Amino acid sequence: MSYVMTVICNPQKPELSGAAIDEFWAALEMAGARPDEVDILADGIACDIYFELLEDETLPIIRKQCRGPFDINIQPVKGRAKRLLIADMDSTIIQQECLDELAAYAGVKDEISAITARAMRGELDFEGALRERVGLLKGLPVDTIRHVIDTRIELMPGGPELVGTMKANGAWCTLVSGGFTDFTDRIAEMIGFQETRANRLVQAGGKLTGEVVEPILGRQAKADALYEISGRLGPPMRLPSATAPTT
Repeated sequence: MSYVMTVICNPQKPELSGAAIDEFWAALEMAGARPDEVDILADGIACDIYFELLEDETLPIIRKQCRGPFDINIQPVKGRAKRLLIADMDSTIIQQECLDELAAYAGVKDEISAITARAMRGELDFEGALRERVGLLKGLPVDTIRHVIDTRIELMPGGPELVGTMKANGAWCTLVSGGFTDFTDRIAEMIGFQETRANRLVQAGGKLTGEVVEPILGRQAKADALYEISGRLGPPMRLPSATAPTT
């Protein structure tokens, strides 16, 4: 089969029944595709439906007909296995924002939230906002970070499975964050990431100094990691322009 359609629903509402799969199968047939095989990835939650595509024009029809409380991803079978996973940390691999959790513990959450709001209004860039927010953590014992991780941080459901599956298929997994190495290194160890990139909090005498090691890693760091690591793993990616994207 040349194509595969992956169907996923909310694990909290496992609605991917046999009847729902039959509807997807029928939708493929109605669109002119030839479904051939179903692989159940997680009962009630996810499956792969392999099919043969007769005409490229069929894809928009398939996507239009396959609706419901599901995420649909259609891709060629060839090249489906990826060599690289680059993931953000906050609200992605973990459910919280690490800086917010530190701020709450230090009793400065409102002040840090105000700085974040200024950044969202364009009054501060990411680097400036990070410096100001970290400055409010001056004097916080370094041991607080481990306590926050142990008591406040929760892994995002599916994260460990994602990294484990990618690594089992030979992929390199990197955690890249605008947060801090004190968090990324620990989270990476818990889940199995092979590499991390994040900002470093300056420490002295067992306490945070309120400073960040320069240069600060921001949004561009994710794009830099993508192009650098992909080049390290194989032929460098061809840039669409002279500047790497910042998304």
